Amino acid sequence: MFRSEGRFACALSKLDRGEFSDAEAALSELLAGEPVTTRERAFLLNKRGVARIGLARLEAARADFMAALEASPAYPPALTNLGNLLLEDGQIDAAIARYESAIAADRDYATAYLNLGVAYKRAGRIGEAVRAMRRAHTLSAAGSWRPVRRR
Repeated sequence: MFRSEGRFACALSKLDRGEFSDAEAALSELLAGEPVTTRERAFLLNKRGVARIGLARLEAARADFMAALEASPAYPPALTNLGNLLLEDGQIDAAIARYESAIAADRDYATAYLNLGVAYKRAGRIGEAVRAMRRAHTLSAAGSWRPVRRR
């Protein structure tokens, strides 16, 4: 994927350990460094956005998720993360729309189904919430679950 695999792995490891400031710096360095494909750029921007959420820099995170979508317009993790920010802001219908867009982009993206289920529940749409949660469970049992903290 990246020519500097070691730096890439180090950045993700820092993110996984909750070292958000170091992860943000490492991801920024990767973004500024070697040329990457548009999909790789979307991945790095999304991960940096996750680090920025950990730093409570929500607007910077939102900007990263939007930039990820500029690089790759139907990138499910960025769509889902934008949905998460909207849901936390109480914008349930807008969050649902983002989760549904993530699912339209990747029908097997379990994280989007799980979050969609939460949003449906908050909206009082219990039947739809149950169906979304069941789909997330089915996908996770089938091995397509991609557990990443706040993708």
